[in-house]
Amino acid sequence: MELPHLRGLRQRAILSQEQLSERSGVARDTISKLETGRRKAYPTTIRKLAAGLDVDPRLLFGGVEYRDEEPVEVSSEKPEGDKKIGF
Repeated sequence: MELPHLRGLRQRAILSQEQLSERSGVARDTISKLETGRRKAYPTTIRKLAAGLDVDPRLLFGGVEYRDEEPVEVSSEKPEGDKKIGF
């Protein structure tokens, strides 16, 4: 599997290939080859790299990152004293 977003995520985390290697347990040479497309990643390698980057593995493929925020509750009731202005 190709990891088109590996380099960008690593740079965004302000990590060198060597630092990511230490954090993930994946050899620096392997990270280099994955970033340049000279090698495809095994699922175990993807999980290790994602853990080293502290991201969801799907982000390495270009997935969307969602922030853990509480949903905002929207009330359909008008607050007291709310007057309609306009048309």
